[in-house]
Amino acid sequence: MIKNDFDGKRALVVINPISGKRTTNQQLFDITDLFSTQGLETTVYTTRCRHDARDLVAKRGADFDIIVCRGGDGTFNELVNGVMQLETQPLLGYIPAGSTNDLARTLRIPINNNAEAIDVILNGQPLYNDVGRFNGGDYFSYIVSCGAFIDISFNTPQKQKNRWGRMAYFAQAPAAIRGIKPIAMHITTAEGEEIEGTFAFCSITNSSSIGGALKLPRRLVGLNDGKFELLLAHYPKNFAELTTMFSRAAFLQDYKQPGLTLLHTSRAEFKLTEPTTWTVDGENGGEHDHVVVENVHNAIQIFRR
Repeated sequence: MIKNDFDGKRALVVINPISGKRTTNQQLFDITDLFSTQGLETTVYTTRCRHDARDLVAKRGADFDIIVCRGGDGTFNELVNGVMQLETQPLLGYIPAGSTNDLARTLRIPINNNAEAIDVILNGQPLYNDVGRFNGGDYFSYIVSCGAFIDISFNTPQKQKNRWGRMAYFAQAPAAIRGIKPIAMHITTAEGEEIEGTFAFCSITNSSSIGGALKLPRRLVGLNDGKFELLLAHYPKNFAELTTMFSRAAFLQDYKQPGLTLLHTSRAEFKLTEPTTWTVDGENGGEHDHVVVENVHNAIQIFRR
């Protein structure tokens, strides 16, 4: 790693106090202590409600050289949406403290270790990263999805996520499997691909980790190549076929098997026969029967290894 010069620079640290194990006081001390030893003038803000981080960054973000998120993927999503409203964007740092941390895994940022995550900021390299735009409105940092299992993250009680982390989701899995419904849609990509069919799952991502369970080979995921990875799981004939499909994807990273489609695209348009719930960076994105997802190339700079 390189040694960054932060002397005289200003940092805003945004902390979501309900992410992780609720050890906020210790988190505050660790972060401010390590930052101050590097000459960073540090301001700390703890979020109070949804969109609090987004609104704060949009209003005050231009006053800082670095903005750091201590929270989960949802909190980082808010920072991205705030930063995208600024004319001059500060560098971004991420101290993951959520239950899934897909983005942190992709960026190779240590999870559940404050000191190591902070070291990535202090000694890592700020590199450009693509972000996405959902229906011409909000931005997302790594994923938009619909179908199987997507509502587990926001239907699992926060107390269970804080206590058990990703394991809390497995308790919700049986009900989620029973509730899988076919989604009929037509998909058009910027590269001229047209796909029509009935699907159990759809995601468009800029991540090698999906829900902490599915892993895309890193060689296929370019974080700043102007493209997303579009993954489609066709609706199976029976439960056994579904189980085999997802098991082979999860454990063998087999995305060439029958029933799965993996493409790379800078823009995708989805037309569904009926409104369907979508997630945006793991949060509820509402019900839509028409969705357009666009890649915003080299939109942010984030410290990573």
